[in-house]
Amino acid sequence: MNSVLTFLHHNWLRLHLQNYGDPSRLSCVIATPRFRASAHLIFFVLSGQVPRPVFVIKVPRLSGDTGRLDREVANLQLVHAARPGGFDSIPRVLAYEDYCEQRILIETALTNPTMRPAVVRRQPQVCIEAVLNWLFELHSAQSKLHHEKDDWFTRLISRPLEYFEAMFPIHTAEEDLLEKTRELAQPLRERSLPLVFEHGDLSSPNILIGNNSDIAVVDWELAEPRGLPAVDLFFFLTYVASARQHARQANDFLNAFQKAFFGTRAWAIPYILRYREFMNLPCEVLKPLFVLCWSRYVVGLVARLKEHDDPRAPLSERDANWLRSNRYYALWKHAVENINELTFTKSAKV
Repeated sequence: MNSVLTFLHHNWLRLHLQNYGDPSRLSCVIATPRFRASAHLIFFVLSGQVPRPVFVIKVPRLSGDTGRLDREVANLQLVHAARPGGFDSIPRVLAYEDYCEQRILIETALTNPTMRPAVVRRQPQVCIEAVLNWLFELHSAQSKLHHEKDDWFTRLISRPLEYFEAMFPIHTAEEDLLEKTRELAQPLRERSLPLVFEHGDLSSPNILIGNNSDIAVVDWELAEPRGLPAVDLFFFLTYVASARQHARQANDFLNAFQKAFFGTRAWAIPYILRYREFMNLPCEVLKPLFVLCWSRYVVGLVARLKEHDDPRAPLSERDANWLRSNRYYALWKHAVENINELTFTKSAKV
């Protein structure tokens, strides 16, 4: 913490931070995310008596482990380049450099409260409408990206599944899961999908919401600048579903998931259909995109668990068993096994 404050004191003028107050009155609050795949320490920097942070600093947990920070910086620069002036709802990079053999990322602080589960339970429709409108704003700013030509199917679908197959100690259950996922995804190969800036983890604590329902979104290290449409919405609506049902255990998450998306009374479908219409997506692509939302997130968990291992060696059985018990693995499995219950045409009212 002292090195962070010393860096700021020494570089305040050079980094043009004068508008953030007096550097001699700075203080820090440190956050250490507890989720297993976390790679950062986060410092919230306060100035004087102001109760909210003036900016956020991230440093790697392990010295020299800068890969995720590199990706976050690149993603933030790209997303703000999507339109003139960028987005006030997304952090901006103030500095990214080395100090005392440590990489330091300084971002603007977005100070709305977190969209915690309790907030979602109090006003679920307000939260959903706010995030849906934010996605509309973000994706409409990327119209030039929608038509870029690349081998997106290989990059976003085939290659991640191949990575999972190579790195995960496959049991019969995974063989079936991979086979069915590839079968469901195959029709997308012939489609020309709009590629969007995919956040990759659109849930709490990464979503902030203000008194006027204005949204801000932080933590862009998992983002994909030319990613798949709809998957961020699927991910967010799943968070809403679990929050509404006070989900704590694996069965709670699956029950909330089932009620949100599957069967004729699925409450999340109207929001998905509005997004489909806005993005001009064919109805037929929604089922495969839904399954890929969860398969690709699980693949990302494998990659994060293996960041400091031999890149050629499979995931250990210990880590594989942890992942098999993870709710995102369960959501992927449930989506594939119950794919015929996904209609994306009619549902009950919220």
